[in-house]
Amino acid sequence: MRRVTMKTLYAGPTRSVPAGATAEFEDAEAEALVTGGYGVYEGDTRPIPESADKPLDKQTVEQLKAFAAEHQIDLGDAAKKAHILDAITTELARREAEADDDGGGA
Repeated sequence: MRRVTMKTLYAGPTRSVPAGATAEFEDAEAEALVTGGYGVYEGDTRPIPESADKPLDKQTVEQLKAFAAEHQIDLGDAAKKAHILDAITTELARREAEADDDGGGA
């Protein structure tokens, strides 16, 4: 059993745990919650690790903002998840097209 402090609401078949609360979970479920970015182990002050396998549209607003900062993507005044996601995907597509154009001319 591991104690996990939730970053988001946990709603399971037998209980729910609000964001910010700490609860005990079976080891496998605790690991899935932590690696999925939904919580951190109790007492762990490190930021939630980003999952390279997690699609952008499945990430939280906080994770998307961190992704944008890490990849130097200007979000402008985007605040809603859909707008942030659009800004990121548009910029990534622009960069990919620019790389293709640069590669084709050499």
